[in-house]
Amino acid sequence: MDMRRRINNKGSAYSTTSKGDSGGEHKKSEKSAAAAAGGGGSAEEKLSVASNKTAASSGNKRSLTFAIGGVLTLIGVTGYAFLRSPKSGTEITTTPSSTVAGPGLQPTALQTPLESVAVKRSDARRKLDGLTREQRREEARRLGMLTEDEVDAILTAKETSWGLRGAKGLRLRVDANQVSSNDPIEDYLMWKPLETHDPEQQTARYMFGVFDGHAGYMCAEQIAARIGPMVESALEIIKQMPSSPTTESKDSATAAVVKAGSSNSTKLQSTIGQLRREAGLDWDRTSLALTASFINMDYELVEGALAQYRRLQDASKLDELLGPAVSGSCGLVAVVDAENNEVVVANTGDSRALLGVRLKSGRWKAVRLSEDQTGSSATELARMKREHPGEEHTVVSRGRVLGGLMPSRAFGDCRYKWPLEVQQDLFPILRSRGHRYASTPSNFATPPYVTAKPVIVRHQLNENDKFIVIASDGLYDQLSDAEVVDSVAQWYEANGTIAIAEDSATTTHDKNAATHLIRSALSTDRLGRRSDSVIRKLLAIPPPHSRSFRDDISVTIVTLDRETSKEAA
Repeated sequence: MDMRRRINNKGSAYSTTSKGDSGGEHKKSEKSAAAAAGGGGSAEEKLSVASNKTAASSGNKRSLTFAIGGVLTLIGVTGYAFLRSPKSGTEITTTPSSTVAGPGLQPTALQTPLESVAVKRSDARRKLDGLTREQRREEARRLGMLTEDEVDAILTAKETSWGLRGAKGLRLRVDANQVSSNDPIEDYLMWKPLETHDPEQQTARYMFGVFDGHAGYMCAEQIAARIGPMVESALEIIKQMPSSPTTESKDSATAAVVKAGSSNSTKLQSTIGQLRREAGLDWDRTSLALTASFINMDYELVEGALAQYRRLQDASKLDELLGPAVSGSCGLVAVVDAENNEVVVANTGDSRALLGVRLKSGRWKAVRLSEDQTGSSATELARMKREHPGEEHTVVSRGRVLGGLMPSRAFGDCRYKWPLEVQQDLFPILRSRGHRYASTPSNFATPPYVTAKPVIVRHQLNENDKFIVIASDGLYDQLSDAEVVDSVAQWYEANGTIAIAEDSATTTHDKNAATHLIRSALSTDRLGRRSDSVIRKLLAIPPPHSRSFRDDISVTIVTLDRETSKEAA
């Protein structure tokens, strides 16, 4: 019942520009050029509880160059029908193989829109390959635009929607979508009903995750496949433990591990026990399970895989075992708990969760359910300086960990975690096999510099909380928090999904809320002006060059609704 999705195109596992690439400062200027060409213009450590306050405006500034301008006039909604959930145990979507065009080929009337896109992008790549950065910016201005049908084909290729029912009458509608910039995409989305081995609780919690990879997809792929069962095991282990960490015995711990039924549960149980001893009874069950699972997942990827490789001494296993450790990933998981009427968010890195709140006035407010963890965060900077005394001037440089990595918390990224002697032993071999991020950062002295321990936010849901947006940072590079919530609210007004006024005249092009949001993000230029020509230009730029203008965008939108007593009857 663990469901995940990613675009499964063939291609290099490592992007030209990523969060892990210290040369990413030029992205903004190149994206501005594309926007101007297309737009026709100027062209924790501590457990915290979320409060219903709007994020500070400084936290909502876009880091790239696009944003939706203005505030939409929004009012609220009617009930909605649920779409069927995908079958358990199956991929949410698959990706059609791209058509590779030969030199001089042109789109024809017999081609599908996606095949036509492949031809145009192949031609564009031949024009862009080998150019300098400045030359590439100028050439991008001259590239032809995609047609509206081609844009629609790209935007709808991975979209999916389904409905879920939870305990106590909670109903969820889920809209998900991805649009890639890297080839293959480095993001994964997943969802899972959390089963607690108690039949009455099987639908009490639903887990939704986004894993934004960098330096390749391998780390994010592993997390998306393994984190759901690990959280499930953690919940079972915690359930079997004594209520007080001081009364925990070896026998009770062993019984919990056996009941969880996982070969890796011993280490997971040890992590849970350590966290309980550190925090006492301050942990709630879901927060403890998520924190322990994030820490344990990273241990398996970085330390466990290294130990296994050294034990096997099998060169044919090197890529499979150590590839996910060399690459990296941010990770955000939101657990919607119908039983306790709350949402619990665990975040490692710079993906983000937002809550769309409809005020009594009819206007909308964006409430952050996570905080970005990067070298630009004052809280993270203080933590890292505290953990690395004597390195205050080098631990974060130019807003990046040791001048290289943008997120200050992440899975994988062994170059910031392995001891120097391990790196000196293995990195030459890994680089010879194409892992170009297998290199020791500057000023490397006291690893580990990066942790996967998440920051937890808990929020008690109320009737004004209408939807949750979970997305990789590619979305928030384009839009502020308020713009994201306004865009989703616009979709719901038009599609009658939250009880809006009957006289609403708002219309939208897309039937899927995530698709509508991604379209809004990619259609808005750096001055906040919406134009279809912007997205038609941006999506025409082929990978890997597209990564200089936009990032992968992965979005899951979870709509919250409660059945009334009349509906339940």
